Amino acid sequence: MRILTSAIALFGLALCTSPATAQNFPRDKPIRIIAAFSPGSATDISARIVGEVLKNELGAVIIVDNKPGAQGVIGTEAAVRSPADGYTLTITSSSLNAINPGLFKKLPYDPVKDFTHISRLTTMPIALLVKADGPHATLQDFVATGKIGQLSYGYGSPGGQVSAVAFNSAAAFEALGVPYKSQPPALTDLAAGLVDYVLADLSVATTLMKAGRIKALAISAPQRLADWPGVPTFAEAGYKDYDLVVWVGLGGPSGMPPDVARRLNAAINKALTQPDTQERFRLLGMQSAPNTLENQDAFVRAQLAAWRKRMAQAKIQPE
Repeated sequence: MRILTSAIALFGLALCTSPATAQNFPRDKPIRIIAAFSPGSATDISARIVGEVLKNELGAVIIVDNKPGAQGVIGTEAAVRSPADGYTLTITSSSLNAINPGLFKKLPYDPVKDFTHISRLTTMPIALLVKADGPHATLQDFVATGKIGQLSYGYGSPGGQVSAVAFNSAAAFEALGVPYKSQPPALTDLAAGLVDYVLADLSVATTLMKAGRIKALAISAPQRLADWPGVPTFAEAGYKDYDLVVWVGLGGPSGMPPDVARRLNAAINKALTQPDTQERFRLLGMQSAPNTLENQDAFVRAQLAAWRKRMAQAKIQPE
């Protein structure tokens, strides 16, 4: 009888404390956000802005943990293998959750099933970037050079790699790909003239563009951007089907408590509708794009299919 009474008491205690733990989240310990690429990348920038958002909205202590390497696989695998308690989060993205599955024969994580997809943060157009004082004034000039001689392109993310190969295929020329650990060093070498071009989102290119060291020949947006009115869209430049856009989101390991995931989603989405947060992202070439939990999961699945199709068209094979 005493054993039964103790068991009932413990069961009752569990029922009482479980909701309270979720209710008190995240005051027990710091929240760690894993950024699977190096400082200065879109992943890193997004993690730091979101970290400030969660600090302000939840009163949480936030730690951004950069774990670059292997096209983002190292950091992402570490994140999804962490306890699903809401205290380890990770930046998700088109590179990590839509493109990597088509680049790796044995990817050590499932882009959908191993995650709790909390929200989308931003979307970003892709720009074809060259050295500012280089020989190419227009995209047409650039493509003409590509057709008569071998160019080299740098890439430091799966999105950068696929974007470049997809454009090369659309423009009907071949080029030599040079891999980097992240996009910022690829752009640094572009500015130094060590590679001929890079396909990258504006979030990592804006600083060097404003400094006059690199320039964009075209951008994958529906219309010209107010901040860069002199840069034509790919459609204007003759490539109407080149409409790739990258995105960044926030996730955690699969199996996170639903109420914790909802709380994180509400805090992030509230901040993404605030003018100051939107302006911070806009100045980096990003557009705030909040999503519900359910819609974000569906969005990731749709993006996985869309990028898989693009990779097949570009004849990219997993390795």
